[in-house]
Amino acid sequence: MKKALKRVLIVVVVMLVVIAALLPAVVPPVIERLVTQKLAAFGLPGYVRMNLGWCWRNGPGLAGGIRVALADTPWCVRADFAGSCCEWTASVKMNETEFNESDPALAELLKRYPITAVSNLTFSGSIALNASVVRTFRKPVAVWNVRLPIRNLMARATVEENSYAIEGLSVTLAASGIDDHIDIAPMFLRIRSIDANGFPLGNLSASIRATEKALLVTEASAALCGGKVVFYSLFLDPATFNTGFTLFVDEVDAGEVLSHFKGFRGEASGKLHGKIKLFIREGGKALRLSDAFLYSTPGEVGKLRMEDASPVTDNLALAGLDDATRANVANALTDLDYSVLKLNLRRTDRNSATLSVNLNGTATRGKTSVPVNLTLNFNGELEQIINTGLRISEQTKGN
Repeated sequence: MKKALKRVLIVVVVMLVVIAALLPAVVPPVIERLVTQKLAAFGLPGYVRMNLGWCWRNGPGLAGGIRVALADTPWCVRADFAGSCCEWTASVKMNETEFNESDPALAELLKRYPITAVSNLTFSGSIALNASVVRTFRKPVAVWNVRLPIRNLMARATVEENSYAIEGLSVTLAASGIDDHIDIAPMFLRIRSIDANGFPLGNLSASIRATEKALLVTEASAALCGGKVVFYSLFLDPATFNTGFTLFVDEVDAGEVLSHFKGFRGEASGKLHGKIKLFIREGGKALRLSDAFLYSTPGEVGKLRMEDASPVTDNLALAGLDDATRANVANALTDLDYSVLKLNLRRTDRNSATLSVNLNGTATRGKTSVPVNLTLNFNGELEQIINTGLRISEQTKGN
């Protein structure tokens, strides 16, 4: 009986040794074939190469690597791994790779997962990947990190008949963690230019902190219409797209700003400064205002020539101003040299606010010039008026 048991044990040991010896030769071809078949089924033919061998890591173990390259594309990923009964490690790397919308792999992904609300999409840029994970005998949990640098991203698209463009975006996305705990690294964003349906921003930079539930832009700045805007404390809830921020405006050209608004016909000059605190709710469909002010440069004269003041007077009608006052405002805006332009918004309670508009200058009609000293106060539910206008605009687009 003992001799039979001994023979069985010897056979088992020999089989285990043979299996162990064959693993590095048998496993790679099987893995290569399976991965290649999966890629082809997904519409992405590629080349897969794997190596596997024995190593010693506080005991006997396996080490190897796998390389996956997509056919007719620059995409190539390399993964290396090693492990024993006590510890293991793995890493994934992709060198900086340039891409654009004509790339066969990306074209196939867009075909399978189309972005229905977007048309005329073009994009280009470069991306790289470095990731690693390790588990050791002394620290028996996975410790991991990932780093994804994106460089010189360009994208253009049309969304619901509005055109958007971004040029020169660069940012590095990075995170690390232990087991299921995640730490997202601060992000430093740079964008050469943004155009949102004809409204431009240039040289945008931002410092961003992200959590699992929200994004916080601690500070951001951009060139706007000859001046500069600075954002502070912009937070975004990705689940609802609700956001809020404080915006400082400095030396922004009034004429250039107005030229980007539909319905404005005319010309303007002068510099604007101020502070605006704004909250966006309902996924961008509702605004909530906080205390804000905007004023022209003291001591400088600006010009305002409106060929049609009806967009302004129509909004004044919604705010309850009488016909005579609206007519006076329309006459003044036709040809106005202003020395003082001030807008001051102050909340009075949860649902109401007061907007004060102060305008001093000289209005000209033909050969006659008259002094203008106009102060308008709008009281009540200003947010409701604005949000009603936004909803009407959305309904008009839908029709």
